[in-house]
Formats: sequence, structure tokens, C-alpha cells
Amino acid sequence: MDEQTFETLELRDLIGLAARHVQTVPGRGRMQSLRPSTSRAEIQRELEITGECVGFLNARGRFGLSGIEDLSPLVAQLHIEGISLEPKQILAIERLLFIGKEVKELIKGSEASGQFPNLLRISSGIPDLRPLLSSIHGKILPNGEIDDDASPELRIIRKDVAERRHRIHRTLESIFRGQEHAVQEEIITFRNGRFVIPVRTDSRGLIPGVVHGLSSSGQTTFVEPMSVIDQNNDLVRLKEQESIEISRILLSITDALRENVESIKSVLEIVTQLDVAQAKALFANEFKCVSPQISGNKAYRLRDARHLLLENSLRSTGEKPVPISLQLEETHQVLIISGPNAGGKTVVLKTLGLLSLMAQMGFHVPAAEALLPVFDQVFADIGDHQSISANLSTFTAHMRNIASTAQRVQPPALVLLDEVGTGTDPDEGGALAIAIIDFFRHMGATTIASTHYPALKMWASQAEGVQNASVEFDERTLRPTYRLILGIAGASSGLEIARRMQVPEEILHNAKGLLEPSHALAREYLRRMKESLDEQENLRAALEEERTAVADKYSRLESEFAKREESRKKEFESGLARVLDDFKKESSRAVRVIKDHVEAARIKRQAEKQAMDLRRKSAKLQAASDGSRRPGGSTPAEAPDTTEEIREGDRVRVQSLDREGTVESIRDGTYQIMIGALRYRADRLDLVRLGSGHTIAASSTPRSPMVDASPEILTELKVIGLTADEALSRVDKFLDQAFLSGAETVRIIHGHGKGILRNAIAEFLSSHPQVENFALAPPEKGGGGATIVELRK
Repeated sequence: MDEQTFETLELRDLIGLAARHVQTVPGRGRMQSLRPSTSRAEIQRELEITGECVGFLNARGRFGLSGIEDLSPLVAQLHIEGISLEPKQILAIERLLFIGKEVKELIKGSEASGQFPNLLRISSGIPDLRPLLSSIHGKILPNGEIDDDASPELRIIRKDVAERRHRIHRTLESIFRGQEHAVQEEIITFRNGRFVIPVRTDSRGLIPGVVHGLSSSGQTTFVEPMSVIDQNNDLVRLKEQESIEISRILLSITDALRENVESIKSVLEIVTQLDVAQAKALFANEFKCVSPQISGNKAYRLRDARHLLLENSLRSTGEKPVPISLQLEETHQVLIISGPNAGGKTVVLKTLGLLSLMAQMGFHVPAAEALLPVFDQVFADIGDHQSISANLSTFTAHMRNIASTAQRVQPPALVLLDEVGTGTDPDEGGALAIAIIDFFRHMGATTIASTHYPALKMWASQAEGVQNASVEFDERTLRPTYRLILGIAGASSGLEIARRMQVPEEILHNAKGLLEPSHALAREYLRRMKESLDEQENLRAALEEERTAVADKYSRLESEFAKREESRKKEFESGLARVLDDFKKESSRAVRVIKDHVEAARIKRQAEKQAMDLRRKSAKLQAASDGSRRPGGSTPAEAPDTTEEIREGDRVRVQSLDREGTVESIRDGTYQIMIGALRYRADRLDLVRLGSGHTIAASSTPRSPMVDASPEILTELKVIGLTADEALSRVDKFLDQAFLSGAETVRIIHGHGKGILRNAIAEFLSSHPQVENFALAPPEKGGGGATIVELRK
């Protein structure tokens, strides 16, 4: 197959239309380079993959492949020892590895259904690079900066940098306060990698230090005070250490990627393949395409086929192309299409050629049904190829193309010829057309040609393996219907079309008188054949309509029966649910009654035990009191008062438990006591009043010596890698701490991922009492991987 045929059949435009659905840069390049295959096994496999992608899209949704760049240059760099990739380049490879892992897991999740064997086979080739992915994940932030936790050394260095900056700022701020008249503005700025302050030039001598430049007006001198020179030196040293550590981290990550470069190439290849397959599936859904069957011989069958580019161009007007149906059996491999000008003959040729190429590239085709052979060659001589610069007329250009095709054709081949033999003497052109088509017939090529030559139509009706077809022309409206009719030649209807183009009647009348009588007889013969064919078509349509009506009737009966069965099923299930619900309610009620009885019995036993204990204690107290009245007897300690009235809120001791608590409520002689976080019921005899709840000292609990210390204000929380529940628990505590410490704005880093953490945190923040407002962070603060929260005052 040659590029000229692809250009004639507008294959590049078709590929460009399909390429709208690719998501990756490598996928777009792969789609643009697609060409028809001649391997039956490969074509069948690609069609099956496209079909499985269509099913996967409808059942599970799209593969999330967006964001993958052209990684070929990066993979090439990984082959060079000692070279470090830039942070953004590492992020691009990390994105590829993450997508590869996600797609593999997504497809593997459908394994049980057994519906997508080819997709499972392809995705199983993605290497398991989860250890590599986890080793680099999070070390580089989305904006390309290295995360503080990329290494322990970097964390320490950046902590020292922050402390050093803080010290420098405090020192410079003290200079502002002591030399207000000498300072131009109380602004700390950065010059030549060092912190400086703006000093009025006329007061330069008041602040000793190193000058790092002047303002454009000369009125401001940027001075590094002597008191911060050593601190700036330390800061410069720390920044150099930071750069060295970042370079070490990048080289370490690059080396890890370099060790897995072949696996990375495999992931890139498979993701690209899946991207193209998914784009074909989306394209098939967009244009309602079907998977063509590949015939084992030369059989060619299309039902309601459409030209995609024509259909796409008509969408803006709301119109639809007229579908084409045809059938070529193995014994009839030549089709001669005739009919009026502008009747659609050329569209038929292009549709047949384009659909054949689509199928051999693994695309589904826009038709209701398709059975297509595999062609090793496709030739198309369609359109006007005249060239003034090449000294070629229309006829000459056609003859050159046909000569080239005749020299190269080897079956199985598809040859498409538009207006064959036109552009010269009609008699010679007709004879030449018959000879050309007969040559390709004997060569065994599937040949489809359009013509106006009566001689060619006559030959087609008599030659073996050749059949006529025509594009329909409506005699009443004098317009073509674009419908292809097999088995009958069509009249050119030149006079009728000229009349529709408003050619004067005088010219048309004279032209009609100049026609040969045989031409009129042939036209009448074709008209009668067309009427006979229409009658047969109407009869077939009536029978089909009747068959459809009967099928619809049976379908409605089955549907009504199914609905009644469904209604009965729902009624039964509803009744059963009500019975079960009533049973559950009664069971719950019975369980509650049993629990109440058990609790009452326990309380009664406990009360009896407590009464027994009180009687024993009372007897001991009485004995002690009697002993004190005897000579030489000792005076016992004062007993707690068990007769004093107890109110709600009083502090009491529960004697049976030897625990203190607070009276929460009193009902029917039973006191409910709060002992820590526990509630306890007791009667009056078991309680000793310790005092009113209003007199309890608020400072009974020792106060921590740190209560008055100003807490460190926390303004950032990282929850990457946590589950949603773990993250929300930490966010809740973090917000409370930040609010109590007086923070106004905080940042929560949750990462990009699938957006699960981001959505869960957003929903949680929307109802949190301490949150005034929140939004995704700007690009310099993490972008979509972080959320900025404004706390209430």
C-alpha cells in the first residue's frame, strides 16, 4: 500500500479525527504512525483488543492515562552513567510508573469476569515497580522542589537554615529599632545571596557594614551590618550544603531509575499501546461503529455503512449521510456503479476503501454489520489528478495511475476506479474502460468502478463475475437519493440534472432531439427495471414490517408477563420485609424487657448487700459508742453524716465502692452518681455527703507547670500515605491545636493521587467549627496537592 492511496482515501484525516481521544504524547505519536496491517492474525488481535476496550469503557470506565509526556529523551539519558535527571523529569517518570501501576490494578480487578483476556495479557506485562515507586514518591513536590523529608540530612540542613534566617531577621529588626532615623524602610531584603537592609545614603556611616549596592535613585544604600556578616556566612555555607545534598538525592533517584530502565521502557510501551486502544474504542463509541468480521475468502459485505469524514462534517448542520449496503460474493468480485452526476458514486468508492483500511488498522467500522476480507494491496484512482506543472491532463493522470496499478497489482487486492476511461473520445474511453476492468478481473483483484459509459454497463450485465449497481435518482424531485441499489445499472440523467441546474429549456429540448433512439429505449428499459426492483423492495419492506410487528407483539407480551412477575415478586418481597421488620421490632422489645428485669434483679441484690454492709457498720459504731462511755474508754473518731439531705450537684462518697463522685440526678429514692466517666446508681444509705458542689475547689487537680507556656504555633500538617480515617483524625487534632495556639492560616498537604484524601478533607473542613474558609493551595505552595485553611478569629 502506498501513501498516494492513503492520501486519496483521506486516511490521515481519519487518523487525526481518532487522535482527539488519545491522552498521552507517546500515544498521539503512535496513533499518527498507524498503517494498515496485512497479517490476518494481527488484524484479528487488534480488533479484539479494540472490542475489549469498548466493553471495558462501558463497564468500568476509562483508563486514567493523562499527564504522560514524551519520555524517550529521558530514557535515553538514563543509559548514560553519572547523569542526574532534573526534578521535573523525575516527576514525569514517577507519573508514568504510578499510572502503569493503577492501570494494571484496574484491569486486574476485572479478571474474575473473564471478559477482557487481551487487556489482562497486555497489562500483565507491566513490571512490578512498586518498591521503586515508593522509594521516590514524595521526595519531589509537584512544583519540582525537593521535599524536606527527602533525606534526614536535608531535613537537618533546612532546619538550620530556617533557624539561621530567624536569627538574622531578629538581629536586623533590632537595628531597625535602634537606628530608625538612618533606615530608609524597615524592610529586610536579599542581595548577592546575603540579607541586607536599606539605609539612607546620607546616614551610611551610622550603620557599619558591607555595602552591596545602591538603589536606582542613589538615595538608598543596601548594607550588610557587621553584626550579621558571620551569620550570613553561615547561611551561605548551609545553602551550599543544601545544594550538595539535593544533588546527591537526585543522583540517587536517577541511579535507582537507571537500574530499572528496561522495565520503565516496558511500562511506557504498554501504556502507549493501551492509550491507542482506548482511543480506538472511544472513537468507535462516538460514531457507533461495530467490530467487522474478517472473512476467510474474498466475501465482502456491508450493511448501512457510512463515510466517517462526511458524517463528521455534516454534524454541524444536523444532517446525516445516507448509509450504503452492498454484498460481493467470492464469485462476483467486480462491481460497476452507474447513475447521475453528484449521485454519490465517488462517496461509495471512498467509503469502501476507507472502511477496508480502518479494519486492517484495528478500528471498528461505521456500519450496522461488516464482513471484510484482508487485502495486501489497496489502489485508488479517484478524483482529478491533472497537473499543469507536470504537463498532465485529467485523462493522462488517470492513465498513469492505472498503468502503475496494473504493473504492481497482486491479489488479494482492492482496486477502486472513479469514472474509468473518462476524459477522451467516448467510444475509445468506453472500450478502454472495459479492457482495464477486465484486466483486473483476470488478475483476481476485487474491483469497484464508477462509470457513465453505456458500453461498460452492458458489458457488466453480461460478463461472468461482474455485476451492476446504481445510485438512485428520484424522477419526481429530479434529485439523487444517494441510495446504492445492487443488480441494476443506472441512467446518467444528464438532461434532468441540467434542468435542475436551470439550463434553458430550448437547449434541453434540442439535446433530447439529438439523442439516438437506442438511448431512449435503453433508458426506458432501465426505468422499468427500476420500477420492478422498487416493487420488489416495497414487498420485502412490507413483509419485514409485518414480521417486525409480530415480533413486537410477542415482545410486548413477554415484557408484560415479565412486569407482572416482577410486580408479584416485589409484592412478595415487600410483605416478607414487613413480616421480618415486625419480628425484629418484637424481638428487640422482648430483649429490652429481659434486660430490664435482669438489671432490676442485679440492682435489688446490690441494694440488699449494701443494706447489710450498712447494718454491720452501724453495729460497729454503736459498739464503739458504748465502749466510750465506760471508765477508761477511748473516744472514737467522728463518723460521717449519713442523715444529712443530699441534693443534685453535691459531692458524695459511695461507701460500698469507697469512691467519690457527684450527684447527677435523684429519682424515686435512687441517686445517679458520676464517678469519673462512669454512672452508678445507689440508695441514700450507701452515700455520705462530703459537701456542696459549689464549694469544691477548682484547683483540686494539680496544674501543669507548662499551662502558661506559649505553645509552638503549628501551621503545616502532612497526611500523604494515610487512609482517609487516619488523615481526618490527625486533621481534627491539628486544627484544634492550631486554633488554640492562635494560628490564622494553616496548610494541609495531602498530595495529588486520585483525589480521595483531598475530597475527604474538603468535606470534613466544610463543617468544622474552627474553619472560616479553605481552598486549594496556589502553585508555589503545592497546588492541588495541598489545601490552605483560614481559621476563625
